[in-house]
Amino acid sequence: MLALLKRNFLLYFRNLSGVFFSLLGALISFILYIIFLQKNLTDAWAQLPNSGPLLNNWLMSGTLAVTGITTSLAALTQLVKDRERQVDRDLYLSNHGKWRLPSSYLASAIIISFAMQVLMYVLMCGYFREVPKLSILPEVLLIMLLSSLLSSLVNAIFVHFFQSVDSLGKFATIVGTASGFLVGTYVPLGVLPNFAQ
Repeated sequence: MLALLKRNFLLYFRNLSGVFFSLLGALISFILYIIFLQKNLTDAWAQLPNSGPLLNNWLMSGTLAVTGITTSLAALTQLVKDRERQVDRDLYLSNHGKWRLPSSYLASAIIISFAMQVLMYVLMCGYFREVPKLSILPEVLLIMLLSSLLSSLVNAIFVHFFQSVDSLGKFATIVGTASGFLVGTYVPLGVLPNFAQ
């Protein structure tokens, strides 16, 4: 199993453009907030005390959720690549058992998603010059881990139905674009009409 995990990590992190594009959905939400949304939302929420730090934390949580979704989907793309090239058949013959190969894809997606969330958290804390309190850091890391687990499980269900990398890439584009809206990063869900909520 460790050999399969190492293989999946190497294949993911060697493709630097793939790593960048898996983070692009999260980076877009972060950059949109900084350039366009921060001033408008701060003005709209001016009646709340400490609205600036509240909005920054709201953006950080939404961006981390987007990171979990997009990076786990990108990590699971290797499953479809192997299926399309029939590499998975060779891996099944290599005495790894019936469940080790699928579980290695899932485990590597969870770990990659978690690592990318930690990276984005460090970058955003650096930008906002916010030092996380040590008392809440275990809770934040636990939430990141749960987010990685949930995102990877949901994405694994979707990935199961794809037979080609091309069609999965189109699906990933939709997920990357929609995820910022779905987690409420771009627009708070409370301001949407009832049917949209």
